Amino acid sequence: MPPRMTIAQIDDLLDKHFPDIRKVSTITRIGDRDIELRMPFRPSLARAGGTISGPALMLLSDTAAYFLLLAQCGPIVGASTSSLDIHFLARPPLADVTATATLLRLGKKLVVSRVELRSDAKEDLVAHATVTYALPASLPPG
Repeated sequence: MPPRMTIAQIDDLLDKHFPDIRKVSTITRIGDRDIELRMPFRPSLARAGGTISGPALMLLSDTAAYFLLLAQCGPIVGASTSSLDIHFLARPPLADVTATATLLRLGKKLVVSRVELRSDAKEDLVAHATVTYALPASLPPG
């Protein structure tokens, strides 16, 4: 199914309701069942040992899943994370990280996504997450 929101529409919604989240990452692509985000490296994301912190990767995973939900379902501000399971596979170097979120299930109450994280400096996956969002009881028409 084609996306219900464009990058510009998602950005406008975020500016209105969640202006700080735009500091985390930018959407680089929206597909029919997936979305890609880029989190630019900044020193505040680093942890001891010269790697990107786990909480930063979790934030990117959650953000990618939410942006995918918006692209697929439309402007649902009241959706909330109900679970996030992440596996850290390799230490990401201090570089930009790309997240690709793919829709696994779009139900009446839950949206389940798979998120794969890659570093610009490393070809293999650095983390893999499954994120579930709960949809609000009443959705906007459309």
